[in-house]
Order: sequence, then structure tokens, then C-alpha cells
Amino acid sequence: MRTVLLCLFLLAGCASKPPMLIVSPQVFWPQAPSLAQSTFSFYLLDHRSSLNTLVIQRGNKSDGYATANDLRAELEQTVADALRARGANVSSQSQRSLTIQINQLQARVNQRPLDHEVVNQVTMTVLVQNNGNSFSKAYSGDSRVIAPLRADIAVIERELRVLTEQVLTDLLGDDSWQTFIRR
Repeated sequence: MRTVLLCLFLLAGCASKPPMLIVSPQVFWPQAPSLAQSTFSFYLLDHRSSLNTLVIQRGNKSDGYATANDLRAELEQTVADALRARGANVSSQSQRSLTIQINQLQARVNQRPLDHEVVNQVTMTVLVQNNGNSFSKAYSGDSRVIAPLRADIAVIERELRVLTEQVLTDLLGDDSWQTFIRR
């Protein structure tokens, strides 16, 4: 009887533990020096309406969770490193500026009794200010998966990271903002 009670107590403790989600995307961008001789300031802003990166819905109950890591700071460092690798001189003193806004970065899980559905959405906007002119363009991606049983946080974390990497690769690989910032 004690063993059964101990197991129930341990299971209850595990069930109440909030999920730990870490989104740490990398940028896979060709190392061509396309931004050589370009000097600009760079900022990454988090403009999401909710900082909940993971939302789990069970029936009428919905729980939101932020990432365990500092998503904005980590993305800013990753993108700044990628820009420097392409030859850019990132300087806060420059009159030219490149700003990337995170508008949406979220995984929504609808947990049902026998299966679950995960909808990932990532939307970012690039804003460039150069000589009194401005340029902006939005980049987005989404994915949807239905799978049996309970949602696996590690799988959700991986899928959201991969989608974020795809959106960043599209954004950074777009020559339109690069042409505008080099003017």
C-alpha cells in the first residue's frame, strides 16, 4: 500500500511540473561577403503580443509558457554573428539601421484525449533605415502536425526551432533589404 501511495505521490509531482521549452535557433547562411563595406546598427526587438512561446490547451483550459532561455537576446546574438560573418560592420554609432522584429513565435498545442495537434507560427519583420528612407518586409512560416497520444515537448521544441531557422534563413537570404542598406 505504501508503495502505491509513494508512486501516486511521485506521479502527481511530475504531472504538475511546467514544461521547459528552449528555442535556440542557429543561422545557416552562406559565408559570401555580400555585406562587406556595410556599416549599420542592428537591433532585434520582441513585439509579440504574448511572451508565451508554448500554449497548451486541454479542453476549455489553456496554459501558456515562456521559453526557459532569453529568446530575444539569443536570437539577437545569433543574427549579429551571422551578419558579421557576411562582412557587415555592426556599430551602434551608424546612421543606418537594421531592425528585426519578432511579431509571432509560438507553438499552440491542442491536447485531446487520444491525440494532439501542434500549430507553429513564426513571423518576423525586417526594417531598414538608410539616409532618411525606410524599407520593411515581413517573413513568416507555419507548420501543423497531428500525432497520437500526448504531446512531446522535445519534439515541439525542435519543430519550432527548425521553423524559426527557416524564417531567419529566408529573411537573411533576401537580397532586397541588403541592396537597400548598401545604398
